Amino acid sequence: IIVAAGGDGTMNEVLQGVCKANATLPAGAKHTALGVLPLGTMNVFALELGLPSADIAACWRMISGGRFKEVDLWLAGEHYFVQLAGVGFDAEIIQETPWERKKKFGPLSYVMSAMQVLTRKPPVLSVHAEGRPPLHGSVVLIGAGRHYGGPVPVFPKADNQDGLLDVLIFRGLGGWEFAQMLRAILTGGYEPAEDIDYLQLREFTVTSEPAAPVELDGELSSGMTPVTFRPAAFKLQVAV
Repeated sequence: IIVAAGGDGTMNEVLQGVCKANATLPAGAKHTALGVLPLGTMNVFALELGLPSADIAACWRMISGGRFKEVDLWLAGEHYFVQLAGVGFDAEIIQETPWERKKKFGPLSYVMSAMQVLTRKPPVLSVHAEGRPPLHGSVVLIGAGRHYGGPVPVFPKADNQDGLLDVLIFRGLGGWEFAQMLRAILTGGYEPAEDIDYLQLREFTVTSEPAAPVELDGELSSGMTPVTFRPAAFKLQVAV
């Protein structure tokens, strides 16, 4: 078991190392498990796994208890992720949130950054999937599990063992559209909604004009659009 002690960013950094090692020795994926000890600003994957983030001792007992779960593992370009991803808006928020602000304000720091990002013109994002016409919007959120950014189940249909990514496309990003987006996220009220698309896809590509940043598991990726999301060649073993 390799234990990642920290928030979403730390977990994703450890994930990259574990998965790249497994990619060179695929048989190792069956014998290497990831444990998550939630110590950072936010650890959504720990929440998804049902780990009691407020009780670190209980978390340690769970991840060292010998129980494991196999979950879907995904690639965005050549970078791995296991819980969530985003293109454009939320990646820009992460980009605009320095470590010092996170340390001082915690989760509120992301709200402060969101207000900054909302003052800019958003890129036009396009989602391309085989057998479907392209869909366009200003925000693309992607979930392998139900949770995104906290305890709210943003993706009510998601299952991290079903081989599908849940994809939310929000068409607008003005002040009114942002308020509507927050309402939909908090209530899970996406259907019916004329300005929101909710899809379940196995593989797709996001393009944009201009190029937009990408975040994976709450960590800013080094890649930009265009980016293709697809399943990895192996599953991830996690200690639960």
